[in-house]
Amino acid sequence: MNSWINFSLLWMLTGSPVAAAIILLAAYAVADWYTFGFLRGVAQAVSAFQRGRRLRLVLLHNPHDRKARADLSEILVSQRRYGHAIEVLKPLAAGDPHDLNALFLLGVACLATGRLDQGELFLGEVYQASPGFRDGAALLELGRFRIRRADASAAEPLRKFLEAHPHHVEARFLLSRAHLFAGDRAAAAAERARCWQEYETEMPYQQRCDRLWAWRARPSRPLMYAAAGCCAIAVFGAALQRSAARPAHAAADVRSTPTPTSSAPTAR
Repeated sequence: MNSWINFSLLWMLTGSPVAAAIILLAAYAVADWYTFGFLRGVAQAVSAFQRGRRLRLVLLHNPHDRKARADLSEILVSQRRYGHAIEVLKPLAAGDPHDLNALFLLGVACLATGRLDQGELFLGEVYQASPGFRDGAALLELGRFRIRRADASAAEPLRKFLEAHPHHVEARFLLSRAHLFAGDRAAAAAERARCWQEYETEMPYQQRCDRLWAWRARPSRPLMYAAAGCCAIAVFGAALQRSAARPAHAAADVRSTPTPTSSAPTAR
């Protein structure tokens, strides 16, 4: 509804629906660039889909291509097609039990499909073999999936992760949730405050990635932005209505003004 109102207002101002649509799309693109980056996500999803099709063709002709299988499993996990990803990853893990990338992706896929014991076992092996693998992503994934299950034990891997990455915004927010599940509201509030503090000190490109987590830690900020945007739209709409009403009143005044009659005597 708001999009249609904005389009209608721009159409009245520009006099062209095409120009109004271009301006509106450009405004959305700029806003998306500085907020969540949904358009970039759509472009990446399309690119991953096309690349996945090519990798499937490669594996169809050569099922033993480990690199193509690893790349395809990465794409499947990013697409949340975890069941298919497990089938693709099994030959990798069976061929090399020390393949940390395969074990990591297999652990994530198992946790996502409800195979909790296997998933935590795989991620635990990855962390024990190489604590710095993918910047400690094994601990972060353990914390993420435990938070999804409302498990207060997520605090343990998240604390270990934050020891190495103390400025990680998402991990701070997840740790606050773990404290909340454990009933420690004071610690949860402290972690949310620390989460927002870390977000404010980040570079702009990092803030675009972490904005959702920071706003969840302090939901009053997006509500304030939404209220300001609604007020601006309302003020702009009222001003536009007034400016459109003035010419109509002027035309009505002109039509209601009596025309002067000539008082000169007529010649006989």
